[in-house]
Amino acid sequence: MKLEQSKFLGITKNRYDYESYSISLVNYHEPVSEEWHYHENTHISLILQGGNMESRKNGDFQVTTGEIMFYNEGELHCNKYTAFPSKNLNIEFKNDFLNKNELAPKHFTKSNIQNIDTYLSLLNVYNEFRLGDLYSANTIDFSLNQLLKSEDNSSHIPIWVLHLKEIIEDRWDEFISLNELAATFNVHPVTISKYFRKYYNCTLGDYMRKIKIEKALSLLIDTDKPIIEISDICGFSDQSHMIKVFKAYIGFLPNQIRSL
Repeated sequence: MKLEQSKFLGITKNRYDYESYSISLVNYHEPVSEEWHYHENTHISLILQGGNMESRKNGDFQVTTGEIMFYNEGELHCNKYTAFPSKNLNIEFKNDFLNKNELAPKHFTKSNIQNIDTYLSLLNVYNEFRLGDLYSANTIDFSLNQLLKSEDNSSHIPIWVLHLKEIIEDRWDEFISLNELAATFNVHPVTISKYFRKYYNCTLGDYMRKIKIEKALSLLIDTDKPIIEISDICGFSDQSHMIKVFKAYIGFLPNQIRSL
């Protein structure tokens, strides 16, 4: 079964057609077709709520809230056991967008798509999509171009930089000083700052904040814990700090996440 441009199995609540791509907010409140199907255009889906079991030629896998899915033009798949309600943000690229920006499927690697930066960027796109003012189109266009032109350079990252990133991710609920990391790896603090920005396109502090946001998002979506408790669990200095960081990085307040 072929789905034409801007057509999805769920109910499209909102859609906006930009020059080279379209954005759709799709809701699932009742069972839809579980037939194998494909889409006319390449698209990315951010799972805002719910999820399902997805089948592709390489097997079945569970899709849950917060995951990012990439679909090549004409790629066969089917969706089963959808959790209700579910909600997806779909960004569908027209061929001229891919050609104009010299993009091909190789740009949509797992490391490029399924990571913290992509997740936060897509939440920003969703925020702009909901805002929908005169500046939103330009802001979304810039965000997508920056996002999709990222390159996977993991094979070139020094081992110690990879280990440094692992420590930060393992101790995500702590504040780790630059001096402590410098002592651990026996390098100068300036070297750490320089290399981290070079390979991860953000400062060490930015990355630490992004991890805390990611963990907090999971708790906001999957639990009923009060925001003040989540801010403490995730290592924010207090609730107001968490609110400030959320607003700066994704454009949403913590309490708005629960009503996406």
